[in-house]
Amino acid sequence: MGAWLSVLEQRFHLIERTTPAFATPKARTSHYRIIDNFLLSWLGALATPVAFLGLRPTAELAAEAAGRLRTLEGFALERLATALLHERSQRGVGDFPVTEPVRAWWDRSGAEIDLVLVHEADRRVVLGSCKRAGARLVRDLPRFDGHVARLLAANPRLAGWRVEKLAVAPLLDADQRRACTDAGYRPQDLNDLATGLLP
Repeated sequence: MGAWLSVLEQRFHLIERTTPAFATPKARTSHYRIIDNFLLSWLGALATPVAFLGLRPTAELAAEAAGRLRTLEGFALERLATALLHERSQRGVGDFPVTEPVRAWWDRSGAEIDLVLVHEADRRVVLGSCKRAGARLVRDLPRFDGHVARLLAANPRLAGWRVEKLAVAPLLDADQRRACTDAGYRPQDLNDLATGLLP
């Protein structure tokens, strides 16, 4: 299996191996995730409807596939937010400086944090949730609080650090921003993250 994974990762760039923040590079908690958008869409939304082409009406299957594509999350938003946060830190724009690469964190119990920003000198960690829809992001914040608590319990290194929470979606309206702020999160959409980076 290792040889196939290596080919998919290094030759075809369809997957990537990631380890959680604060883990060693050889940690057994690493994940492989699909980074090719077409493959992700095929496996997540299109494979099942295509398998039933001869058994169900095509229009019905096309509608089902379209619905699945609309709700398919993937990792594109996390990757874009990570790239923007790295760029902001490198240029000294805004207030998200980092001293380590922005990474994700997860554990074996299913907790997952999409963005972990660490600033060692300030003893500050920013933990972020990314969702493709602002309404879904707001609904998920109470569950995400539990994930934050699990990360803090699993990493004694962070005891005494300032912990901030970030809520990221492609676009956030005024009500969603207010709901995020009321829940103790700093709302950021892609417009916010790109501010100061464009000429």
